[in-house]
Amino acid sequence: MQVTKEPLDPCQVALTIEVESDKVVVAVDRAYREYSKYVVVPGFRKGKAPMSFVKQRVPEADVRQRAAELLVEPAYADAIKQENIEPFAQPKLELMQLDLNASPFIFKAIVPLSPEVELGEYKGLTVERRKFELTDENIDTQLQKMRERAADYPKVERAIQLGDLVVADLSALTDLRPQAAEPRPTMIEIGADNIPGFDEQVVGMNIGDEKSFTLAYPEDYPDAELAGEEAEFTIKVNEVHEKIIPEMNDDLAKKLSNDQFETLDALRTEIKTDMERSLQASTESEADSKLIDQILAVSTIKFPPVLVESEVEDDAKELLARLERQGISLDDYLVQVGKTREEIMANFQSAATKRIQIGLLLGRVAETESLGLTDEDLTAALAERATQERTSPAAVRAVLESNGGMEGLANRTQAKKVLDFLRGTAIIEEKLIPAGTLPEDLTDEIDEEEDEEMIQNLGIETEEAEGKSE
Repeated sequence: MQVTKEPLDPCQVALTIEVESDKVVVAVDRAYREYSKYVVVPGFRKGKAPMSFVKQRVPEADVRQRAAELLVEPAYADAIKQENIEPFAQPKLELMQLDLNASPFIFKAIVPLSPEVELGEYKGLTVERRKFELTDENIDTQLQKMRERAADYPKVERAIQLGDLVVADLSALTDLRPQAAEPRPTMIEIGADNIPGFDEQVVGMNIGDEKSFTLAYPEDYPDAELAGEEAEFTIKVNEVHEKIIPEMNDDLAKKLSNDQFETLDALRTEIKTDMERSLQASTESEADSKLIDQILAVSTIKFPPVLVESEVEDDAKELLARLERQGISLDDYLVQVGKTREEIMANFQSAATKRIQIGLLLGRVAETESLGLTDEDLTAALAERATQERTSPAAVRAVLESNGGMEGLANRTQAKKVLDFLRGTAIIEEKLIPAGTLPEDLTDEIDEEEDEEMIQNLGIETEEAEGKSE
């Protein structure tokens, strides 16, 4: 067997493997004999017909495929042994030559090799960590958000007013996106962050009314492609829901906490504790990211492309599964987010590359500093999660083992152990943020929870409010 090795990059090599013709003859003969067991030849029992008759009835493409299957595995195993190669993952195979006559079989194997990590300086780095100070106004704002999330949304038989939630069939036709002309079920909060002029057009409409109007997206619209563009909106009102917010009193505290807290003061204290915990987690995560970015900038990390391809494939499958659960087609989703398939896949690739780099980096630090995961680490992680979920560690373990979640917990615990080590060696410089200012990601998280709660209270399935998305 002849093998030609061609390095493609530090973590990938191409092997062109040529299998001797006598082995090809044997594999082709075996393939025909396997098919002869299933081929029907008049006048003969299955498996008893002469091979000349069998060959007339079996497509050459099928024989070629089966012969290749018989030849590739042993030839590849011999090739990597001959070239002293330790594959990191399964190879990509490319058939180059396979004739059914007595000629060599040639195929190419792109073999992924182990990642290479050269750590730069990772101890004693200086990193900035923001420090936030909660105010009574922050707590009041959060309590008000919780109050609004507890609102009731009864259907009403009247004209639309500011503050209502409207369920409608909505389309927004632009020259750039003609596909958006198809009406879609949409939930719209009137008086929220809709594009200028939208609320004025809708207020006063009744159930069953249909209306078309033209508005321009603002120049600072988040979807840059639509910024400044005119769109022809068509809306048909299906339902009108009045938003009724409960009174701010002790009964509200009981409702919001499922009777855990009897008074507003007790609930405010809990809100403050939760927000402080979230702020700490947010600032630590931000500082950790800055620290990791510094280490990545001075380190060299190489890995085979198959790692990114696998992650991207998983991300794409997860997105499609989520859209299917929500009853949204991929094309509609692309319209909503204002991206093409290529842009979505590019985002997946970028995110996957960063995740892999971080994972390999943390793994090498763990190896260098002997920070392997211990049973005690995992026990502590289970206990911490049990405390958060107000249950027992045994119950948490049982659930994770039943749904295959223990590996994920172990990976997160290992990453946390390394991050704790890196943070412990770093010089942390705190930057005091003006009182009352909160990080954007914390605010976004609160807003997303509010939107989800609103939809649940309505008891309907709709898409994002098109008056403010497109």
